[in-house]
Amino acid sequence: MNKNSLISIAGGFWCVVGLFLVVRGFGMYQLAGQEQHSTQIAIVLSGIIAAMIGLVKGKFVLSKTARKNKTRIHELEDPVHIHQIFAKPFYFLIPMMMGLGILLRSYNEYLGGYVVVAAIYCGVGMALIVSSRAYWVTEPTENS
Repeated sequence: MNKNSLISIAGGFWCVVGLFLVVRGFGMYQLAGQEQHSTQIAIVLSGIIAAMIGLVKGKFVLSKTARKNKTRIHELEDPVHIHQIFAKPFYFLIPMMMGLGILLRSYNEYLGGYVVVAAIYCGVGMALIVSSRAYWVTEPTENS
């Protein structure tokens, strides 16, 4: 496998996981309305705030992480392998983030209900989708 393929797969992974989180968040917005009787205004405001925070976090925070990972992949020795898609510490972070998601869903009532947890899911998902762009854009060189 070549480095450009690995970079494309990493970007695709971030985008797919982000899309999954957004879809999961929309499902929680439905639960917020149906089971917890959240108002339409609360759901819409939560969604707007989540989208704005996700866009900002994706552009200014997670994009830096994506660029660092892209640089790390470029610096790997050939041939590269699929397991090198992320740095080793990231593989410990993934189950921790999944566990946090389970806790958020399980204890949503203590956090403000599904409307809050949905906003977290949608915000993080949006940030991942926005930052996945960093894997596909060509970085300008210092000479240009």
